[in-house]
Amino acid sequence: MVPVAFRIPFLELDVPGYGLALTIGFLLSVAWAVRRATRSGANPDVVLNCAFIALIGGVVGARAMYVVHYPEQVIPANAGAVQTLLAVVNVRQGGLEVYGGVLLAAVTAVGYLLVRRHSLRWYLDIIAPSLALGMGLGRIGCFLNGCCWGHQCDLPWGVRFPFGSNAMIEQWYDGRPGLELPQELINAPPHGMLVTGESASPLPRDVLLMKERDVEKYLPVWRELKELVALQAQAKTSREQQEIARRAARLGCQADTAQKYGLVLEALDRHGLSLAQLQELARPHRALPVHPTQLYSTIVLVLLALFLSALYWRRTRDGQVICAFMVLEPWSRYLLEIIRADNPQDTFSMTVSQFIGALLVVTGVVGWLVLQRLPARSVRAVRWEPEVAAAAEGADKAGRPARGR
Repeated sequence: MVPVAFRIPFLELDVPGYGLALTIGFLLSVAWAVRRATRSGANPDVVLNCAFIALIGGVVGARAMYVVHYPEQVIPANAGAVQTLLAVVNVRQGGLEVYGGVLLAAVTAVGYLLVRRHSLRWYLDIIAPSLALGMGLGRIGCFLNGCCWGHQCDLPWGVRFPFGSNAMIEQWYDGRPGLELPQELINAPPHGMLVTGESASPLPRDVLLMKERDVEKYLPVWRELKELVALQAQAKTSREQQEIARRAARLGCQADTAQKYGLVLEALDRHGLSLAQLQELARPHRALPVHPTQLYSTIVLVLLALFLSALYWRRTRDGQVICAFMVLEPWSRYLLEIIRADNPQDTFSMTVSQFIGALLVVTGVVGWLVLQRLPARSVRAVRWEPEVAAAAEGADKAGRPARGR
């Protein structure tokens, strides 16, 4: 689990491991699709356009599905309109659902192909193996982020995610034996209930991610924020309130970062520990071994990508590869969902991904049957000739007909 791949010097900006894996997976998948298009005589520019249009649709769709599915994990309680909007678009904090991204990416890509009158079946066949590859490499990002974990297991390859990971926190809430935590690692007042009415919880994974320089920089800010909150409760005149507002404004964006690290800073302050001591206390308390379902998914999807690529060069009809993807991929997802621990069965006694997968299988089977009534080769699957295309484009700009060689 590597939630932060590295920190950009001077900017003090963390690069998430999840985002880095998605970026690498996207670029490799696009490059593979462009190579396939070039070898088979299709226009690689069409593939690139589809990829970048689908990228936007994919991020929007993945985030939208997550927000709809888990609104309580995204939108703070009693949030206003602006705060809600900012929480929804803040994808850096995580919260994406793969199928939501795949569905909206498919809609945007199909829309582009239809509007530009390109062969729908041919180009979707070109893209399908890369779609499987991108999904598989993206699951490595899930593993680095510690999300999408599996049920507890005693297999030799079971993974123990570190303190503060989603798997560890959920197991602690479930009261699993072996996950008892010392008071220093629990976020709760002495009576065991937060002021907001929420139950106690383990400290977040920031415990292991923070650096000593973060404590030196933000602990004084955190202390001042607590002081301002106490003064605000006692302020009786407008002059006192204005002075508090002035001091809060002077803290600037450092206040936001201090609040982000607030639970850890409060634990350090309350127990009189250094960051090194708190980290040393936290490291042994890892999650119990779980199925690395993210890596299972990566293996299956990479194998599926290789199979679809081989099928592309042996297909007898345009459209067979994308239909094969829709029929085969959901089966692996369905089985993996059975051993995943983070998705509720809240859609017709299935997880939402299993339900969407079932619809994809039906769509793929229907599509395969429809292909039998269509010409083997799409009527718009015209071989792309760069010189002719360039001449036609030049003629369009000059307002005269073009003659290709």
